[in-house]
Amino acid sequence: MAKRLGSTTYSRNLKRFSSHARYFIKKLGCEQNEQLNFILVHDDKNKNTKYSSTSKHPAMTLHKPLSLLESHTPQFTLFTKRNKRIHVLSQNKKGYAVFMEINYRESKTSDFKKIRAQFIDVDLNKISVHLDTKEQVKQMIETIQSDPAEQLQSITVKKNKKGQYHLLALRKKQRVAKLKNAFIKKFKTHIKDTMIVETKNGYHIYWVIQGGSVSKFVPIQKALAKKFSSDPMITNLSRVMRIPGFYHMKNPRSPFMVRVKQLGRKKPFSQAEIIQSLALKPFN
Repeated sequence: MAKRLGSTTYSRNLKRFSSHARYFIKKLGCEQNEQLNFILVHDDKNKNTKYSSTSKHPAMTLHKPLSLLESHTPQFTLFTKRNKRIHVLSQNKKGYAVFMEINYRESKTSDFKKIRAQFIDVDLNKISVHLDTKEQVKQMIETIQSDPAEQLQSITVKKNKKGQYHLLALRKKQRVAKLKNAFIKKFKTHIKDTMIVETKNGYHIYWVIQGGSVSKFVPIQKALAKKFSSDPMITNLSRVMRIPGFYHMKNPRSPFMVRVKQLGRKKPFSQAEIIQSLALKPFN
């Protein structure tokens, strides 16, 4: 039976994982006086592709210093630019995903001062390919459908403004679960000391950094994405990521609690250690 808002399972998970957001933020090395920047974006992207102030579900840009942040997610409140208080869990129940800017800057318009982590987004829910011809699309669909291991819920093809075809195949949750296990097994030695956040469709993996160079952040992000075949778009300094302790609400009938699966080692990484230990290219 699908889990519903207000159900025993929903409430039990909230209690069980209520401290995970705080664990996550502290693990990133955030200091008490540092301003934390958040954004709430509605998970129903199919109905709301733009998040302007006039849309049905506008995005909310929020902030709060760590020193004032509550310990458990049911009590989390954040502030708007006009210092209006927003109760985060109430918005999460309405379908809003909770994201945080990982790297540190004093304000949304200032330069970044600190790299808190290098990280990747492993999304195992989809097969996304850009192709040039209809024949290539046909061949790709045949290849995917002929794989006995694949379990798909949908395949869509759209033509973009450049004339390319974007093929998007979404996997069933049973297949995603198997791929999650396979990923952890395959890269066990590479990620044994990292912080791992489990999402509905995969993992966010963090190499927490101390004394990192802002100029090296993007090249290392690109190299990590190639190494782990993860989302190649996760490279910008201002990247926001889902924080644990809140629900993934794309399917309100079956919410998934984002959680810390592994906190990782106590000692932060250096960027040089990441490059060397993972033999990242083009660095090595």
